[in-house]
Amino acid sequence: MRIRVDGKQFVQGQQRLPIRGVSYGTFRPRAADGARFPAREQVKHDFAAMSDAGFNVVRTYTAPAPDLLDLAADWGLTVFAGVFWPDWRHLVGSSRRAVRRMVGEARDEVRRTARALAGSEQVFALSLGNEVPADVIRWMGSGSVADVISELVEVVREEDPERLVTYANYPTAEYLPLDDLDFLTFNLFLEQRVDFRRYLTRLHNLAGDRPLVLGEMGLDSGGTERGENRQASALDWQLETALERGVAGTCVFSWTDEWWVGDQAVRGWHFGLTRQDRSPRLALDVTARWNGMTVADLDDEWPSMSVVICAYNAAETIDECLRHTCGLDYPGLDIVVVDDGSTDDTAELAERHPLARVLRIPHAGLSVARNEGFRAARGEIVAYLDSDAYPTPEWPYYLALAFDQRDVGGAGGPNVPPLDDPIGAKVVAQSPGGPVHVLTADDRAEHVPGCNMAFWRHVLEEVGGFDPIYTAAGDDVDLCWKVLDRRWVIGFHPAALVWHHRRPGLRRYLRQQRGYGRAEALVEARHPDRFSSIGTARWHGRIYNSLVPATGRPRIYHGVYGSAAFQSVYQGGGHALDVAHQVGVPFAAGATITAPLALLSPWLALPAVLGVVMLAVLGLVDACRARPPRRLQGSPAGFRAGVAAHHLLQPLVRAWGRRRGAPHARRDLPPAVPLPGPAQKRPGGVVLLPEARPRPEITAAAVDVLRRKGRRVGAPTGWEDHDARLVLSMLLCGELLTSSHPIGSVQLRIRPRPRVPRLATLAPLLVGTAMAIPLLGVGLVGVAALDLGWGWWRARSILPATIRRSAA
Repeated sequence: MRIRVDGKQFVQGQQRLPIRGVSYGTFRPRAADGARFPAREQVKHDFAAMSDAGFNVVRTYTAPAPDLLDLAADWGLTVFAGVFWPDWRHLVGSSRRAVRRMVGEARDEVRRTARALAGSEQVFALSLGNEVPADVIRWMGSGSVADVISELVEVVREEDPERLVTYANYPTAEYLPLDDLDFLTFNLFLEQRVDFRRYLTRLHNLAGDRPLVLGEMGLDSGGTERGENRQASALDWQLETALERGVAGTCVFSWTDEWWVGDQAVRGWHFGLTRQDRSPRLALDVTARWNGMTVADLDDEWPSMSVVICAYNAAETIDECLRHTCGLDYPGLDIVVVDDGSTDDTAELAERHPLARVLRIPHAGLSVARNEGFRAARGEIVAYLDSDAYPTPEWPYYLALAFDQRDVGGAGGPNVPPLDDPIGAKVVAQSPGGPVHVLTADDRAEHVPGCNMAFWRHVLEEVGGFDPIYTAAGDDVDLCWKVLDRRWVIGFHPAALVWHHRRPGLRRYLRQQRGYGRAEALVEARHPDRFSSIGTARWHGRIYNSLVPATGRPRIYHGVYGSAAFQSVYQGGGHALDVAHQVGVPFAAGATITAPLALLSPWLALPAVLGVVMLAVLGLVDACRARPPRRLQGSPAGFRAGVAAHHLLQPLVRAWGRRRGAPHARRDLPPAVPLPGPAQKRPGGVVLLPEARPRPEITAAAVDVLRRKGRRVGAPTGWEDHDARLVLSMLLCGELLTSSHPIGSVQLRIRPRPRVPRLATLAPLLVGTAMAIPLLGVGLVGVAALDLGWGWWRARSILPATIRRSAA
């Protein structure tokens, strides 16, 4: 049976298949057929020794000869085959015609190889090249090189649609975009364990929801006894770290010291697990020991864990969730299902699984259910899983490994929609507002979604659990921020993956987003410092969604004159585009409503035209970013249009939900810190308070008072020349200023400032109206003037009225 991709790992049939490989060759060309492999008897001897050592994959750098495939089958091995074609490095300085000729030769060679190996279950995957040098990629252009590799991938899929395809990259060229590959392969030689571990985590994030395979790893022994001991020691921690980091496959470099490049034998290299005469080194025993291990063998004392599954009318998915959860082999796993007053068969279906404890409660909302599950849990770690999600077999182990430091209070991992989800769910998966993680580092998070998160029990107790005010969403964001506020760290393991069904259909998606909008209003009221003055969340980390391509051109650090050892890629988090949707789409939609005014004059159509243009541009960007599935049943253009429609409708529905939820968001807030009194009103809207506490504390209390009165106050960053910014009217904002002079008092005032972006947007409407209908234009100018006057008056009156009342 062929090997298939299953999330971040591989499967063969229904069984997990960790790739345990070793590189083989290249060798001196054989006289009989020119294949770069040893004679048949030597291959037979080598493969028998590989099988005895626990290897299941042999990596070759050229297409395997027929006898090599036959011998691999005899010894239970599969071949990770390379396709050899003229190297890019020979084209530096060549003409465009030479480059085109090389690409044509590469296409022909890949097609021949793919056709010859089509249908062969003895071939694990095809690698379309190995380590194009970074300076060659810069010379040719990373986009050009990536386009050729993508073209070769399509050639393979034309000949053999089920064949797995990859390309063997290396760290110095990590910026090469390779989104069309089935899995990510990197050759990695790092001799420090800390660097090796850190870089594996980074590669996981570059791979997204695809498996990560190390195509080469190891150490040159130098041909001495001391060097061989060092080689064995390095391979020991490299293989252990690869297992701990969730790497799907490893290929040790190499099987033997016998190695030819072209027609010349390479001398002075001692990477082999065996010497040229095939006598084994100590590293072979080390590798054989790790080849038989899984992640469960890493630690003898795994922390106890409880998995809490909260379900409400989840009869469609609860059985699938529990089948996989109850099938986990984590030692002493405790499974708790909290039925939140379901009116369908959720509880009855859950009770059919004897390993799960079912707790029935009256319907009270998601946070209450999660708190009940936390109280009933028996484990040291409490992991939460949604009822429409199910874990991979390794999930609890990698989740536990994410608690890798004493200050890690919580952890999580990625969630990916199952491959068999309907097309509507695949559209929703690429739409905004889904459950995604926000990372501040490769293994540290600012937020992990509730469908895949875990916390130490004592941390949940310390923060008071989940806030019951969140009945459907927002509780995970609130909890993560409370944990971070208590100086805990949230870990992240990229291999702790769960499959999570998205809600299919536009109607169900928009209903969900409306609820998320209400929850967002609740979160903002409780964490106002984490929101901007326009109401969008201020994430310090990067939002990761492997299903949606990153926006903007990546920044690549090459070093001075291309001298950096690791030419790393840095991709923006897409915040600007997200803000353009969340703020720009409602504004553009409002502008289009003015279209009927064009009946009075063509000039009055200008705002509507600008709104339509903005919506069209955003929709086009969304459609271009969409990734139609490989085996799409239907038109790719229709899929892209559906994704664009979801992107444009989501901000409108979410804004509506936020507006509806805002009046109730400030209920049940904890008591405010009282302001010192009495407060004195001074000219210009200045308020004078006694300096009973330090000025920053009094300022923070004043900002809290303003927020509790419904004033939108943006959180300061420390770089401003004011203490806070608040919204006064549509065209005016105010800057809060404080001073501790005269001595013994604190003065506060609001300095009005125009909202320049809105004024710039309003200017075309005023100009167009004035040119079309002067009288109406004068009226609109008057409205704008009234708005400015209203904002100026509020700048003088809000602070004295609010502060004096609170201080009293």
